[in-house]
Amino acid sequence: MNKERNIILYIGTSIDGFIANNDGTLEWLESTEVEGDPGYESLLDRIDTVVMGKGTYDVIRGFDMNYPYSEYESYVFSKSVSGSDEYASFINEDIKTFIKNIKQKPGKDIWLIGGGNLAHEFFKENLIDEFQLAISPIILGEGIPLYIGGDDITLKYTLTKVEKLGQLAMLHYIKK
Repeated sequence: MNKERNIILYIGTSIDGFIANNDGTLEWLESTEVEGDPGYESLLDRIDTVVMGKGTYDVIRGFDMNYPYSEYESYVFSKSVSGSDEYASFINEDIKTFIKNIKQKPGKDIWLIGGGNLAHEFFKENLIDEFQLAISPIILGEGIPLYIGGDDITLKYTLTKVEKLGQLAMLHYIKK
């Protein structure tokens, strides 16, 4: 039997838990002094599928560059768009059922890119197998939070690795 694929949330966050400014921009994270490899390339080697929310997809598509995940299967959860475009398939179905189905298909691991609303749904359904958190030494005070709250959720993970990469702290957790 094939090993079930893992859902990995690899994401940058501020000290106070924000993953982006209110408009989805990340200049505060991009300006963080980083020494060494924060694991991005090794993450890309581990995956063949990316999932994200429509807001995250729109921000990525708004960058002045080619779509960076064109070699991966891309799924975008959206309530407003259906079908597919040249880069992604748009999904408007039960998240837990959809993820259970793709995890059982052969392939590599799956990267949950963001955003906050979609991550919240993954938290509620206990779908994240591994966290790779890049913590930037900044307090934003407002923005898009990593965890929205409002639900009675207790999920436990095991810390497997801590790295100091210049001013970036990388924390790796796996589901207990």
